[in-house]
Amino acid sequence: MNTTQLECFATLANTLNYMRAAEELNMTQPAVSRQIQSLEQELGTQLFHRTTRAVSLTQVGAQFLPEAQSMLHTYYHSLDWISHFQNTFHQVLRIGYMDTQAMPLLTAFLRPVLEQQEKLTAEFTLDQTDANLQRLVSGKLDLVFTIKDAKFAHESVVFTPLHEERFYCVCRKDHPLAQKKKRKRDKSVSSEELLPYRQIFDIPPYLLKHVFSRGHRILPVNEEQDNIICANASEACALALCGSGYVLLPDYLLPAHKELAVFSWPESPVTQLGIYSLKTSLADKKSPIYQVIREARAYYEDMAAN
Repeated sequence: MNTTQLECFATLANTLNYMRAAEELNMTQPAVSRQIQSLEQELGTQLFHRTTRAVSLTQVGAQFLPEAQSMLHTYYHSLDWISHFQNTFHQVLRIGYMDTQAMPLLTAFLRPVLEQQEKLTAEFTLDQTDANLQRLVSGKLDLVFTIKDAKFAHESVVFTPLHEERFYCVCRKDHPLAQKKKRKRDKSVSSEELLPYRQIFDIPPYLLKHVFSRGHRILPVNEEQDNIICANASEACALALCGSGYVLLPDYLLPAHKELAVFSWPESPVTQLGIYSLKTSLADKKSPIYQVIREARAYYEDMAAN
C-alpha cells in the first residue's frame, strides 16, 4: 500500500467519477484504474462497484475510506513537520556549569558564537562538577565550565585552562570586618584578620570529605567559629547578604551587589578556571565547541592586555 493508491482511492470515493478523479490527480484514467485495482488486490477485497454508468463504494470501501483519509493526513502532516524541522533546525551546544554566579561570564563567551551562527543555540545543565564531567564522558554534554578538578582524569577529555583564579573576601558592607577595613582605607585582608569571624564555605557536597580531610586545607579555617557550609557560591552570597559571615570566592564567581564589599586576599591559593571538552571535539576548528573555547581564551587575553 502506498500514498498514490490511497490518493486515487480517496479522490475516486469523493468524485465517484474516473474522469474527474484523473483530472484532480493530474493522471490518466487508466493510471487511476490501475492504482485502484492494485490496492484492491493488495487488500483482497473490492472497494468500488463499477458499471458502465456509475461508480459507487462497496460496504468495505465506505468503511475503509476514513482509514485511508487518516493515513494520508498522517503522511502529509509528517512531511510538513519534517520540512519545518529541517528549515528551523538548531544545533544545540550543551554546556555544564556549577553555579549561577558564573552565567554572566559564560554569556560573554557564548554571545559572539551564537551571533555568528543563527542556527546554533545553547542548553545549560546546572550541577556539581563531578556529575557534569560524567555527562561529558558519556556524550550528554559538549563542554563543562568549571574550576579544574584535581581528582578527575579521563583519556577522552581535555582541560583547556583559561585563567588562574585567586580568592577574594566577600561580606556585607556593614560587617565588622568591612567596617574595620573602611576605617583603615584598606582594600585587602590577611588570613589572620579573617579568623575572628564566621566563615561561609562554598564547597560542593562531593568535595566535602576531600576538603576537610586531615592535613588538607585550601582556605583558612577557624574551627572554633560556628562556620556555615553551602553547596555553591549563590547560596554563600545570599547568606553573606543576610549578614551571616564572610565568604572566600574565586574571581569568576564574585557578585556585583551594592550591599556587598569585596577585598583582595594576598595569601590566596591559585586555582585554574577552564573548560573541559572531549579531545575529538577540538579537531574541527569550525565546530561550536572549538569556537566557544577560542572566544573564552580571547576574553581572558583581552583582560590581561587591559
